[in-house]
Amino acid sequence: MTVLIPVMHGTPLRAEDTTVAAVEKKSETIWTVRVSSFLQADSAWNFVSYLKSEGYAPAMVYLYDRQGRGWHVVQIGDYPTRSQARAAGRLFKDKTRLDYLIRSMPLDLLEERTLNSPGELLPAPSPELAAKNAGSKGSATTTTLTPEPILVGAPESLFYELDQGDVLRATGQRQQKVILSRIMIRRGYVEDGLREYSKLLKIYPDDLELREEYIGALIDNSELAKAEAMLSRWLNLDPESPRALRQQARLRLLAGDYSVQIDTLDYLLRLRPGDTDSISAKAYSTQQGGDWLGAIESFSQLVDAEPDNYEARQALSGLLMERRPRLELTPSVYLQSDESITTAFGGSFAMQITDQTRGEIYYANTCIYRPQGDGIEQIDKDVNQAAFLLKRDFTRTFTGIAGVGGYEGTASGISGTLGFDWRIHDPGTFSAMIDYNNPWLDEPSATNYEGHYNQLSLTYDGFYDDTWGLFLNGQLRQYKLESDRNYGAKGIYNVILTRRLLSDPDLFVSYSFYRSFFKYDDETFKPFEVVENESIHTFSASFSKSLCDTIVFQAAGGIRFDEFKNSPSYFGSPSLSLRLGKFELSLNYEYSSDSGLAGGGETQFVSGGIGFVF
Repeated sequence: MTVLIPVMHGTPLRAEDTTVAAVEKKSETIWTVRVSSFLQADSAWNFVSYLKSEGYAPAMVYLYDRQGRGWHVVQIGDYPTRSQARAAGRLFKDKTRLDYLIRSMPLDLLEERTLNSPGELLPAPSPELAAKNAGSKGSATTTTLTPEPILVGAPESLFYELDQGDVLRATGQRQQKVILSRIMIRRGYVEDGLREYSKLLKIYPDDLELREEYIGALIDNSELAKAEAMLSRWLNLDPESPRALRQQARLRLLAGDYSVQIDTLDYLLRLRPGDTDSISAKAYSTQQGGDWLGAIESFSQLVDAEPDNYEARQALSGLLMERRPRLELTPSVYLQSDESITTAFGGSFAMQITDQTRGEIYYANTCIYRPQGDGIEQIDKDVNQAAFLLKRDFTRTFTGIAGVGGYEGTASGISGTLGFDWRIHDPGTFSAMIDYNNPWLDEPSATNYEGHYNQLSLTYDGFYDDTWGLFLNGQLRQYKLESDRNYGAKGIYNVILTRRLLSDPDLFVSYSFYRSFFKYDDETFKPFEVVENESIHTFSASFSKSLCDTIVFQAAGGIRFDEFKNSPSYFGSPSLSLRLGKFELSLNYEYSSDSGLAGGGETQFVSGGIGFVF
């Protein structure tokens, strides 16, 4: 299989730091992050394509050096301030280990010199410069050149902002092979890439940066034994090597030895106080190790040191939103085709009681109304529920859950719940829950007969390689009516397979199979009907896009095929979320052409949410 690898020709360039001539027409100045330069357009375009595959939005800009030679300069972004550009450059280097250069230029010039394809042509350098270069080469022929169009947004002198002697990145033989190795690994040629690293290390055995990068590549591709052996030899020679200790900490993280890894990082920080790489590694490792207080402290240090580090700010914000005291209000309205209306208003308050225990108080009021009709009994019930829930993190991977509550309105009683969440491996979590004496509200007719139920639920929820999702759920329910009379039992199992197609915006497609069966306890006692058999295949898609840091738009829809019904049904659900400081607002709407109840019919569900983090 042939893979396109960008090959760099000649000496790469660096923009000159001298002040350029004042522009004849004032233009906005921006700061660009340049990552490479090529003589050949095809090589530059291959590199642009590679960067796009890595999630960047690169541009290819054509600029001349002072000798009149044209270069295809690849950049990954342009920003209004130098600090923003520098932050983007640092993130690029952390991810790719490639160098970068920050340079300013007029926005008009950038727009006019950007190429949209490798074959696109732009104006040549000035005739005077071309003639000068021709003369310097000993040409005896005087050529009359037709002047090409000059820039509208900047003077001609800005064509020549590249200086042949100013080096952007040392792309000699060694660096080209390092880049080749990285690209081979990222495109799936792991063994070839690692072999190339090994050859380079034999040629340059004292290159510590290359040695660290090779060990990092081994760890990234699960060659842990080789990485461990190399690190052991390295640390025997230099026990205080920050590069070796940093990679050793990564190995400890993968092995789950979080305390050992954090001790290593603390030692590194004593050797090199303020080292942002070590602070970042400690922040993420303490978070994965379950020490959310330590993670908040480390992320705070990292944000103080690097205010423009977007990923660190997002991680810190997420931890604070998750762990700080939180109040949520959730109103909703559910409309059915038989004119049933279910309105609900719920509220909850959650907070950390200790560093390992979180408590939540929940209250909900549900009003169910259905007018009397031909063969349809009237429903007018007002149900109140309250509960107190505790979650305790016993280990990094195991959380226990217990709760007690009560309800009144359809009947009255005490409810309880007991269960756990167990992260059996990094991609997935297994959960088990037992619910006792919950009010039966999803079937409106049950509220007229003091309906309630007990339930056992087992769930596995996993997401692999940020691409494939698997959801498995099984439930057993025992329904009861007046005075604890058994009404029937229901079994449910559900399988959902999900595939991510895009990551920005998020686009998922899913297939699910849902099977349920209900058996009456007494065939002679059926005050209302319940769907006895369902076998539903669903094909759906969901879309999510952050319009900015404040607004998130989501939409989902699909089609269902029930083997026990003659025609398919469909559903759609748009939603909008707003985040305004400590406030979170959401608005959701869902339409379904089939309610899933015995009477069938379309349904509409409108819900909202107001959250506040203290």
